[in-house]
Amino acid sequence: MPGRHGKPRASELEDIPRRMAEETSAFLTWALSGSHDMPRIPRRRVDEGGFGSMLKMPGARRLVYRWWLRVLGDNGD
Repeated sequence: MPGRHGKPRASELEDIPRRMAEETSAFLTWALSGSHDMPRIPRRRVDEGGFGSMLKMPGARRLVYRWWLRVLGDNGD
C-alpha cells in the first residue's frame, strides 16, 4: 500500500527485485516446459546451436536485431 503522498514505502521498494525474480523464474519454468502451443525457448546458447533452426530462416537475424532494439529502447537517438 502506498505511503504518504502516494509514494511507495521503502519496504515495498525492497520487495520489488524479489518479486521480479520469482515471476521471471515462474515464467521461464512454464515456457521451458514446452507443454503449450508456443515456440520453444532454446536451452543452448546461439553459438552452441540454440535458435539454429529459427536463424536459418530468411531475414531472421535482422528481425531479431530489430526486436532487441525495440526491447532495449534504442530508438536511434
